Amino acid sequence: SLHIIFINVQKIVCFDDYFTTSQHTGHVIVQELEILKPQKIELSCIISDIPNNPTHIIGYWKKNGNEIENSKQTVYKVDKQRFIFKRIFNIQVNDLGNYSCIFSYLDKQEQVTFLLKVPVMKDKRDKPIVSYVGDSVVLDCKIKRMPNTWQWYKSNGTEKVLINATADPMNYKILLEKNVTKLTVLNLTEEDAGKYICSAVFEIKSSESHVYLKVLSLIEPLKPFIGITIEVVILVTLILLYERYGRSRNDSSVDDSSGTDGRRTRQRNLVH
Repeated sequence: SLHIIFINVQKIVCFDDYFTTSQHTGHVIVQELEILKPQKIELSCIISDIPNNPTHIIGYWKKNGNEIENSKQTVYKVDKQRFIFKRIFNIQVNDLGNYSCIFSYLDKQEQVTFLLKVPVMKDKRDKPIVSYVGDSVVLDCKIKRMPNTWQWYKSNGTEKVLINATADPMNYKILLEKNVTKLTVLNLTEEDAGKYICSAVFEIKSSESHVYLKVLSLIEPLKPFIGITIEVVILVTLILLYERYGRSRNDSSVDDSSGTDGRRTRQRNLVH
């Protein structure tokens, strides 16, 4: 089927379900289009109210900033004011990107850029989810458009390993609910920590997001308390050793004093 997108430089008009958002800055209009499957799309740009009322202007197309070969042509009026410039694109996975139609006239340029892309998961998390050894944790992803299916992966360095909950039910459970998916990791071990990738699979391309999982041992929350306890034990031990050393010195002094007095008494007895 052919989907037609019309963009008026003065006014945006859309006739396609994949119309999403637009921005108009200066002489550039940016139109975002979510593409779910391979398809033919006719992109059309309309400009009107050009000064001096020329009979024709120049139009051409760019993809990702590069001029498309043989796309430049003379654009004539379709009525008293409007110029329409259009082109059909066959969009496959490698054709996603930025498409721009450019009107050139009177040393000026007007540009409309179409951003053709798969839907994006915008709720990406920078902070990790924290859980503990032996517990279970639920990781979730959601997207505005409903994908064909969902897949979960565990990142293993540069590679990602598909998680098969059916083959490993003791460790994983996967819930699919239209545009939401949830991965439950059971009986956590420290080896379960790492990067998990959720993939919304569309016909044309997958859209991915990720979440980091941090798994702590049960002793982890006690570490500050254990550290303080060790410091206290060391301090008390040093105090006891110091006191014991002090008593030992005092006892030695008393013994030396008693011995001296005894020798003096015996010397006196001998004299008598």
